[in-house]
Amino acid sequence: MGGRKNDPNWNPRVRNQGNPNSRGLQRDAGVVPSQASSVLSPRFFGARYVLGAPIRPASIQFDNGFLDKFSKRSPTASDYVALAKWKAKLKVAEELRPDLADALQAYRHFLEGKGRPRTFSYERYVLNDESGRVTLANAMLDIQDGLEEIWETNRLELISNLKAFSITGGQISCGSDSLFPYPATENWQKAIGGHIIWLSGNVTVSKQDGDTWFALDMTLHAEDRYNFNPGQKDIATGIPDSDNGIFEITGLGNQFDQTAELRRIVKWKYGTLAKTGSSSVNRPRS
Repeated sequence: MGGRKNDPNWNPRVRNQGNPNSRGLQRDAGVVPSQASSVLSPRFFGARYVLGAPIRPASIQFDNGFLDKFSKRSPTASDYVALAKWKAKLKVAEELRPDLADALQAYRHFLEGKGRPRTFSYERYVLNDESGRVTLANAMLDIQDGLEEIWETNRLELISNLKAFSITGGQISCGSDSLFPYPATENWQKAIGGHIIWLSGNVTVSKQDGDTWFALDMTLHAEDRYNFNPGQKDIATGIPDSDNGIFEITGLGNQFDQTAELRRIVKWKYGTLAKTGSSSVNRPRS
């Protein structure tokens, strides 16, 4: 148990735990590559929270797709022919598949963005994908739970010195369990796939009729690396990742990191989470 205290993903109140399975879940033109995975094992559902300003968890790491296995080389004539084919497919999809708008924007950035970072909308993910809504609900419950854990541990100090403070949490891997599931729609499977979130927030404490109330201004930070992975294939089409992974090797396409932020304000009475938690998923609690 001693090692868990140093694990940024460990929340002592969340008893579900297990190892994330590797996901052969990809993207196509979209083409969805496999996404971020936690470097910590075993992974626990939920994150450990501490007092302080937002700090990106140092444990977040991403793979480099085909570049982890193959050395870069100059493109050949056949590579340019393949690139022209995929650009033509992308143009047709942009005209005929508005339901894949986010996926196609990400894929175009892969081909034309030169590896520059990109932002995407987690609000759109939550609005248009059931997995996004489940993830947000459980993320809100997780940081609320983490806040109560901090309050219980530091209550005397916090009551004596301040009525407002900040908290920040470790990474949560989204994509391999029912609490933080893989995207449900083809659009978001292709646009972000499995990804990492971490949470931070500013807290105000008040008293109402003798009860302690929290007002939490929460920020969900999402991170993803868009690339392709050897031996994997697109979920919807079955097209192998190697069709696009070759562009990573030749420099005709470039992996990139993409991020998003989403804010919510949550107010609740201390000690009521187990009765009225935000989650739509059953979540064991101590």
